[in-house]
Amino acid sequence: MTATPEPRDFQSEVLERLERLEQRLDTSVQRLEQKLDTDIQRLDERTDKWEERFLQLSKDNLAISRTVIIAAATVVIFGSLLDKAEILVEGATRLFGK
Repeated sequence: MTATPEPRDFQSEVLERLERLEQRLDTSVQRLEQKLDTDIQRLDERTDKWEERFLQLSKDNLAISRTVIIAAATVVIFGSLLDKAEILVEGATRLFGK
């Protein structure tokens, strides 16, 4: 026959197992929390870097846009004056008598 453990011994063994399991779970939870904190910190750092890059790109695009607009406006203004340049040169020539 098989000897059956006494109920108190069985309860003690189950309680010990549960305590060890609880300790392992606590340790695992702590590790996961630390990993999560680390991952959140890395994500924050990456987000800050991308935000800085985006802001710099926006500033660069603004500068390029201004340059293009100024160049286009200059071409339009001087283009319209170029049509009149022949008349202005002819008038200046007559004025100064050459």
